[in-house]
Amino acid sequence: MNHKSFLTFFFIFLFPLFIFQSVFAADYVISGKLLSHETGKPVEYANILLITGEGTYSGETGDFQVKSEKLPVKVTISHIAFRDTSFIAYSQSIGNIYLRAEVIAGEEVFVTATRAVKGKSPVAFSTLSIEEIKARYTVEDVPMILAMEPGVYSYSESGNGTGYSYVQIRGFDQSRIAVMMNNVPLNDNESHQVYWVDHGDVLADAEDVQIQRGIGNSLYGSSAFGGSINVLTSIGAKNPEFAVNIGAGSYNTSKIHLKAKSGNLFDDKLNLSARLSQIRSDGYRDFHDTVQKSGAFGIEYDGKNFTHQFRVLVGYENSRLMWDGIFADEINDREKRRAGYQSYIDDFLQQIYSVNSSWRINDRFHCTNVVYLVRGEGYYQTEKTSGYDLAEDGGNADRDDFRDFLIAYNLDNYYEGYPWDSMNSRELGFTRRKWIVNNYFGIIPTLTYIRDKYRLDVGGEIRSYAGDHYGEIADFSDPDLASLISRDWYRYYNYIGEKLITTGFAHFAFEPLEKLKLIADLQYQRVHWNMDQKKIGHAVGYQLDAKWNFVNPRLGAIYSFSDELFVFANYGKAQREPADEQIIEADDVWNAPQKASAELIHDYELGGRYRIRQLEIDLNLYRINYKNEQMKNIDIEQEGEYSYYHSDATLHQGLELELAYQPSSFWTLNLNGSASQHIFHTGDWKDKIIPNVPCLLLNGSVAVYPTKQITFFMNSRFVGKQYLDNQNLGTNDAYWLLDAGARYIFKNVELNFKLNNILDKLYSTYGYGYEWGGYYAYYWPGATRNGFISISYRFKK
Repeated sequence: MNHKSFLTFFFIFLFPLFIFQSVFAADYVISGKLLSHETGKPVEYANILLITGEGTYSGETGDFQVKSEKLPVKVTISHIAFRDTSFIAYSQSIGNIYLRAEVIAGEEVFVTATRAVKGKSPVAFSTLSIEEIKARYTVEDVPMILAMEPGVYSYSESGNGTGYSYVQIRGFDQSRIAVMMNNVPLNDNESHQVYWVDHGDVLADAEDVQIQRGIGNSLYGSSAFGGSINVLTSIGAKNPEFAVNIGAGSYNTSKIHLKAKSGNLFDDKLNLSARLSQIRSDGYRDFHDTVQKSGAFGIEYDGKNFTHQFRVLVGYENSRLMWDGIFADEINDREKRRAGYQSYIDDFLQQIYSVNSSWRINDRFHCTNVVYLVRGEGYYQTEKTSGYDLAEDGGNADRDDFRDFLIAYNLDNYYEGYPWDSMNSRELGFTRRKWIVNNYFGIIPTLTYIRDKYRLDVGGEIRSYAGDHYGEIADFSDPDLASLISRDWYRYYNYIGEKLITTGFAHFAFEPLEKLKLIADLQYQRVHWNMDQKKIGHAVGYQLDAKWNFVNPRLGAIYSFSDELFVFANYGKAQREPADEQIIEADDVWNAPQKASAELIHDYELGGRYRIRQLEIDLNLYRINYKNEQMKNIDIEQEGEYSYYHSDATLHQGLELELAYQPSSFWTLNLNGSASQHIFHTGDWKDKIIPNVPCLLLNGSVAVYPTKQITFFMNSRFVGKQYLDNQNLGTNDAYWLLDAGARYIFKNVELNFKLNNILDKLYSTYGYGYEWGGYYAYYWPGATRNGFISISYRFKK
């Protein structure tokens, strides 16, 4: 950032804060925010009492304001679930106040072993609260909302954050991030990928989103190499309510959702909730439109010692997309950079059914369980053509390619007796659909034993997966061929993939000293995979079977020097089986099985937090040694597919820094950044930087609260340079974006406005390059200035 950019940033981003603070600050009004020390969540309905007699209580966001006749003054805070806290307020702005949970009759507040807690878990993590989600989210897919978190990089194919979106943590793509929805593993069991497009508007229900970096506390589900993401959705509400939200924005983007909550029923034991949503957008790029329809239903039952939460999440999407980037010479042209063509249609329906149960057996024993079923069905569709003309140059080679084209789709038998030598030209086109119908189900029981100085969690997961893949073609341009195929859709391949995953784990936490906590985890995972390729046409009919056994230990320690300062260190090992396509592309008659080894990482981390008055500082260092990293490039000869390869050893290391500053209740400042290195450690590309991984990420956000009803915010993101290829020949330039927005709440009405890329910069988020008689580079463009506005009305009893 040059000095001119910095001055612009200062005057439109920071200077107004001092104006706001001067205008709206009032004498003798003490303000602060109450947060749980264990979870970081706001504490509502706490009593705040001054020694002079004035008092108030905290709101739903944990914020409070109370008038005082003098300063300094003694403040006492009390809450039935937290320890009483007293202190002297020397100024009006107290900032964040962390309340420790009350321990009743030897009982410890119960938090699941996979959940990270500040000061107790030796893990680098951040948690987006419900208020932060409301401030950031309008219509985007989940990855785009996480882009402001430390070490996180997100982008979308459409350019404007809708449709297919992707997230990286510490340079690892989302296939190496363990993603969960309400503790249900969400990564695809065959490719390890995550398809956020299937979960439109899920953040409208989110209670919080926790992002752990590194191996973290993940004990089951997909292996967490770069990190883990767990989205928790809420069900309960104290009172009945019904809400309507309508929004519209750039690129014909629109959203509507209806949400209802029953409030407490049957002596506060039962709660019901439901939501229906629809999101539409044309996307920034041409032919990148999407329609996302989703629904959610929840039942929560709270007994004396147990809780059951039943959820149904249904998501449907129909999206157009293309894999080709924009040529380098056109990426800076405001019109040409948006160009596209009709390429793919992706259509998918996913249903997630889950029951989360928690049972407090007694003061010492707790039991939790997750039971889930995930069903999916859909296809992606494209038009395929091939042909030849012997009168043109290369006609003979084109004729050979045409023959291979017929074989690939098992159509050559319909051309038996075809006069290849006498026919000078031929062309064939048709519509192709590749289908997947899959389901997986599982159970994750955990038993927890708690004593004064230690805690032991023992549990496991059993997950069974089956996926039926088949390809169909129709709408033949050759009428002779169409007359010979009587079916509407001609099936040209079929294979079934199955996987049984069995995981056992133990988590042990021990406090030998009041300020020292030690953690030891051990995970055993067995993966049994098989694939049955049906013998259709030229398909060989491979029957493949493989087993992997992984033992993954983890160790950690955290030392608290005081309530304001702690440090931690941890080590972890994680392993993962190859994706199916790394072994065989079973839909390709030319493809044969190949060896693919499991991936393995050793993760070393050191970090800590320091809090002083209104300032919080988090610092983390990590080094990840990666063995047999499976990598991929976009296959330029086969659109929509990747070519796979591996590197024997890669190195990922870096530094992450977070600063949170709240000098008053009127504004907050959050800054974070990561500087990292991601390189090939051996081989022909030794010391070269791994493609499409930014090594520098900087984020800044300011929120201003002139009144309780109004919020202004501004977000700034800097993404460093990325390389396009393993030889580091092509680059994707660094870019800096500035977003702003406002939120206004008046009684039951809420208005939200968000303006992205307000400086209207041209930038690209992803790219690829290759040499072929010269160097060719292609880029995925990011959207120029765009906005979205929404209005909500909440009916409350």
